[in-house]
Amino acid sequence: MLSRRGLTLVELLIVIFIFMGSTGCFVLAGRSLRDLLAVIELTKARTWLQGTFIEATQTGRPFMLKYTTRSVSTSKLQVQWLDTLEEEIFDSAHMCYFRGMSATESSSIYSPQWYTLTPGLTLKVTTGPKSNSRLLGYIVISPYCRITIRGHL
Repeated sequence: MLSRRGLTLVELLIVIFIFMGSTGCFVLAGRSLRDLLAVIELTKARTWLQGTFIEATQTGRPFMLKYTTRSVSTSKLQVQWLDTLEEEIFDSAHMCYFRGMSATESSSIYSPQWYTLTPGLTLKVTTGPKSNSRLLGYIVISPYCRITIRGHL
């Protein structure tokens, strides 16, 4: 028998198909991992906001929640305590982006005396800063400070 050196065309095609299939799996897994991390950051943002409301209620401190309007998205949410002017920032590390759905307002104020947020707001949460980015859902905060996540998730 003669010893073969190299691969036949069929063997080479099989190796190429296996390589392309495994590469495609990794690309799809990478995208779904990014989406999963974005959803995790969305739930972290909700938890951070809820913690801020709890702290304000327990300490009796008013605060202003600052957010961007329809034209701009940002990966950060900002709270400014009105008694000390101290600021706290939630940063999603560019995993998800927040945009206020109000046409005119860019902030809401929490009153510990009445336990209300004026005005209530809806934050659109996407995977990127552009308007065509994939929608993750909405963070809806009622005037009575009930925080819910609605939408695609």
